[in-house]
Amino acid sequence: MHCCEQLRKVVNASRQNAGRYLLDTSVAAEILRGRLDLKARLGEQARFYLCGITVGELYYGASVSARPEYQRQVIEALVGDYSLLAFGRAVQRAYAQVKQFLRAQGTPIPENDVWIAAFALAYRLPLLTLDRHFEALQGLTNVDIKFL
Repeated sequence: MHCCEQLRKVVNASRQNAGRYLLDTSVAAEILRGRLDLKARLGEQARFYLCGITVGELYYGASVSARPEYQRQVIEALVGDYSLLAFGRAVQRAYAQVKQFLRAQGTPIPENDVWIAAFALAYRLPLLTLDRHFEALQGLTNVDIKFL
């Protein structure tokens, strides 16, 4: 594929995904706690997505909380409000790309966050996070990390 054609595809994908964001667990947890209103910050037209890794981390947090049943109900409501991204071959390939990039830099991040970044890369969605260790991915092509 010619480089200009590749660039055109990236630009078109970015335009298609304008106003669409993948939520990292740190952001989803703040929403659950009632400390963050993304619609107020990013506009009513913004659309938000979760991946199964984030949902799993939230359920784990609920299971070790003082009120696990209540927390699970809150998570169910959150998951119902957002679209869940499918885990497929593109995410698996993106995982390898992210993991190799981090290894080459010598900057590991938590394994679940490698997967979350892989979803962002595969779906070409900006990743909303509060975790500064995602800064290690700033040089990776087509990864857009937005720190809140």
